[in-house]
Amino acid sequence: MPSPILIEEIIKPAEQGRSGPYFCRGADGHNYFVKGRNTGRRSQIVEWICAHLAKALGLPVAPFALVEIAPELLKETPKAMQEIGAGLAFGSQEYVGALWFELEHVDKVDVTLRRDILVFDWWIRNADRLTSNSNLLWDAVKEKVVVIDHNLAFDADFALPDFLSHHIFGGQVDAVFQDLVEQTSYQTRLCNALAVVNKAYESVPEEWWWFDDERTVQTDFNWKIARALLQRCDSNDFWRVT
Repeated sequence: MPSPILIEEIIKPAEQGRSGPYFCRGADGHNYFVKGRNTGRRSQIVEWICAHLAKALGLPVAPFALVEIAPELLKETPKAMQEIGAGLAFGSQEYVGALWFELEHVDKVDVTLRRDILVFDWWIRNADRLTSNSNLLWDAVKEKVVVIDHNLAFDADFALPDFLSHHIFGGQVDAVFQDLVEQTSYQTRLCNALAVVNKAYESVPEEWWWFDDERTVQTDFNWKIARALLQRCDSNDFWRVT
């Protein structure tokens, strides 16, 4: 696994993102939206695992990496932003020139990609890709969608009918959920993508599994439950909505 990218400057809180990411400059010359200690350990773990799965499925996910915030940098940062914490964090690379994806862009996205994103969110139980808050970016020049933000995946309160009604690409529900050929094709693709999940899990930084620096209180993320949800892609019950 590549070495973490060192953060050289914590610039400001991100303008979008309810979990509280920070806009930072990396030593590699790129800017990153960084999810540090303040976003919660669960958020970091879920982002890391889901980004790997999205990439394996062929989704246009924003480039991502582990980034590192040195204690020395944190001390030099204005106190109001020190909540980001020192240590390893999740970084999503800035997509320069991108706009927030809105309903008006839906018809410009290839129908196959719309279905891919819909099924991916179904798979990881991510209900946070709404018509009112897409958690997608839009490159107007290339007419390209960029997938970001999965910190609410593996939602224990995931309501299947609500998901199908409110997803930004919910217009593709019938094309997938009432077509056995499409379902079979997607299950094969999901099972193939699942091959990366163990590597993603094993590369989660050890410190993310603990709330405290002394490592006495474990993170409130149950990997066994999450893995079982992902493995359902190979079961006959995967497409059940009740």
